[in-house]
Amino acid sequence: MNPRSPLPLAIALVGVALVVTGCESTQDKSAKIGAELGPVKQEKGLKITEQSKDVKVVSTTLLSDQNGSAAVIRLRNESSKDLVGVPIAIDVLDAKGKSVYTNGIPGIEPALAAVPFIPAVGETEWVHDQILAAGKPAKVEVRVGEGGKPFSGEQPQVTVSEPKLEGDPYSGLLAGGDVEYRSGEDLERLLLYAVARKGNEIVAAGRGAIEPLKPKPKPFPYNIYFIGDPGSAEVEISQFPSLPGFELE
Repeated sequence: MNPRSPLPLAIALVGVALVVTGCESTQDKSAKIGAELGPVKQEKGLKITEQSKDVKVVSTTLLSDQNGSAAVIRLRNESSKDLVGVPIAIDVLDAKGKSVYTNGIPGIEPALAAVPFIPAVGETEWVHDQILAAGKPAKVEVRVGEGGKPFSGEQPQVTVSEPKLEGDPYSGLLAGGDVEYRSGEDLERLLLYAVARKGNEIVAAGRGAIEPLKPKPKPFPYNIYFIGDPGSAEVEISQFPSLPGFELE
């Protein structure tokens, strides 16, 4: 699967048992995810001054558990061009409508402030799994900005295996599998989103990354931690390889 064909890999995950022996703090989990997902580059913070004319919000989902909160935003690109690096701002509110988190803070990781890729006349789901709210999240508001760059080149051919649930004694269930990348140029990173559904309801989501990704005859392992409970759910993996000349800033 590649971003141009956003149909996700899916596997039914049923009857997974886990004995929890401890609880990892939100800060520890955030640090673990941050170490996986790469350096901070969004130094100035996100500011959207003009709303996108081409990219529309289809749906929003807000998830929370003992490790934090995550937002899953489904977006539709109504233009005839693939778009890279589309700015996206979220404002997480509590039950009284007070803002408890925004991704406009300086120093945020770039993929937490921009959608890596949206296919022409197509849809994709963007995941933000590092919402460290100053209160109890109840709702997420979304604003998509102009600034996505058109892309018409060849995309890297990366193969991602179907995910398998594994038990982590501190963070709960995680999705694991393999990535194959055997030919082409070195990639700065491969970003992976995992979204777990029971029927039409999203019950868990997370992100993972491999960086750098170099062509090798042997597969690379991947692991994705979740916010929410993916047990007995269908997990979908979407991949976003970095594209030459289109670094998120």
